[in-house]
Amino acid sequence: MLKHAPDPGTIERPDISELIQRLSADGKRWAEAEANLAKAELGVLKGQAFKIVAFSILAFAAIFCALVALTLAGIAFLTPYVDHAGVASLIVTGLLLVIIAISVFVIRGALSWKTESIFFRWFSGAHAKEQP
Repeated sequence: MLKHAPDPGTIERPDISELIQRLSADGKRWAEAEANLAKAELGVLKGQAFKIVAFSILAFAAIFCALVALTLAGIAFLTPYVDHAGVASLIVTGLLLVIIAISVFVIRGALSWKTESIFFRWFSGAHAKEQP
């Protein structure tokens, strides 16, 4: 059997001040939850940043040593085939610049991070990408 809806005159409606208090309490809880989420994300980001910095320094030192050795080897290898060691140096330098450009694009893509909190989404520019 169907139940009839109560008469609108008999429904007890909360006072506007009570609704404002409830809205204020909900807003405070939301702000606290958002702050806690941002703190948690910041903790994760700090750990990631430390790892990135540590391994970047180590990788930079290793790459620098390897590039010096490869540059000298490349110049020594190309010198007999070109007129002068300077031309061989320019060829090796051009090749290294291409490698650096490719590396920059790969590192830039690897450092992107996805955020959940509104605070970090705003700073990362994710809100601008979602708009058409």
